[in-house]
Amino acid sequence: MQTANWSYQKKVLILIAAICLLRLILAFTVQLGNDESYYWLYSQHIKSNYFDHPPMVALWIRATTLNLWLQNYPGFIRLGSVISCALATWFMYKCVAQLSNERAGFIAACLYNASFYAGITAGIFILPDSPQMVFWTWSLYMMVLIIKEENNWKYWLLFGIASGLCIMSKVHGLFIWIGFGCYILFYKRSWLMNAKLYAALAISITICLPILFWNIKYNFITYKFDGARIDIKGAVHNWKYLFTEICAQIFINNPVNFVLIVIALFALKKRFIQRLPALTIFNFAGILLASILLIISAYRQTLPHWSGPAYITLLPLAAIYLDKKTKNNFPVAARLSLGLHVFVLLAFAWIIYFFPKNLGVPSGTFTGYGDMSLDMYGWKQSGEKFDSIYQDQVEKKIIPPNTPVVCYKWWGAHIEYYFCRPQHIKMIGLGNIMDLHEYIWMNTLRKDSVNMQQAFCIVPSDEFYNVKNACKNYYSYVDSVTSIQIFRANKPAHNFYVYHLSGWKESCLYAK
Repeated sequence: MQTANWSYQKKVLILIAAICLLRLILAFTVQLGNDESYYWLYSQHIKSNYFDHPPMVALWIRATTLNLWLQNYPGFIRLGSVISCALATWFMYKCVAQLSNERAGFIAACLYNASFYAGITAGIFILPDSPQMVFWTWSLYMMVLIIKEENNWKYWLLFGIASGLCIMSKVHGLFIWIGFGCYILFYKRSWLMNAKLYAALAISITICLPILFWNIKYNFITYKFDGARIDIKGAVHNWKYLFTEICAQIFINNPVNFVLIVIALFALKKRFIQRLPALTIFNFAGILLASILLIISAYRQTLPHWSGPAYITLLPLAAIYLDKKTKNNFPVAARLSLGLHVFVLLAFAWIIYFFPKNLGVPSGTFTGYGDMSLDMYGWKQSGEKFDSIYQDQVEKKIIPPNTPVVCYKWWGAHIEYYFCRPQHIKMIGLGNIMDLHEYIWMNTLRKDSVNMQQAFCIVPSDEFYNVKNACKNYYSYVDSVTSIQIFRANKPAHNFYVYHLSGWKESCLYAK
């Protein structure tokens, strides 16, 4: 074991403290987005698995909101993400410090925080990726220690725990075992006779069994949904999707980091960097995941953050390359990468609150469509206005007090958090399971506490849909109530259309 260099440890701790402070400010001031609100919905009812993902993100929210006591504050809902980024930074530092030296570990910590995926997607926003990154980087660290001391039971067992919890955060965690398995099959077959390997695997599988049991109960609905998203059989080649994925892999992982990783891979091939066993494992996991996503994207539309874990796994190689290539304790490339990250972070916050122009459709029914910044702007203000409308109708006995708000897609959770939660109004999903996702199960819990004879439906202009068509199987009449207009920098940003539904058709609300 190397002697710890406190100067570099101190630098890492200062880095974590400084950038976490910035993330906390943004976490507590920026409103929740669509996906975040949906994962907040998870936390309302703890389960062994959810329609889209395993349960770790729900447990994270429960923990940081003190069992929902602080759920009214978006910052506490997101707090787990900021803490996760700090922990993952430390694991990345320790991983590379053990693999190479303390200076390389510090560089790795800088590059990790510079990643838009690690520092924003998983470092501010509350997504399954947030807890996943803690256990992913912990797994990387444990693999380094296993290679250093392969007879130490502790590291094997901790690796089993870390990798299992990684999968319980998001199924991408399987690539930890895929990378490890490829290394064993191609370079270390002697481990196939090692009882420690099977003990670690057994622990990992045992931790993940709740996912399997839940899916058996519900006919593997999670994998039918996810499988359809990545199934390329019979799909038509789409160059646009492929180009978008390539750009996404470059941008979301920080262009500077991406270039460093590519250069480091060539340096490894030319043996400028020693071919360490751990780097081989990391390359198997990272390159395989990134390559598979590129293949899928040639036929199916992918999401930008899916590639994040792949490039995080390749960061140790980039850090070791920078350590060998430069003499500066804080290499220019690492400073440039971190600087770009902070600039994008501040620019993103400025655009959300102060950008004097609508980045999408400027006016009309679809005002704001295409402006992603509106996903986190204007919702709280609109919700407050709706609550006064709802309470006024209850007081005038136009509607009963347990009248619900309805949605036809899972992103109705965004409406629920800002429009329904403050007044304890129930949200009910109307539609099929592939559109409603977790709302099918929430309907089962809520159906007896609502009066479905009437309902409200709220439609953001930037996500506009025809309420009459969406609800025609459930309600006979749809009447427009009002439009709530939101401005940004004194310019129209987006609208929220409020509809009143009546003539309930006694439809089924829950999955049989």
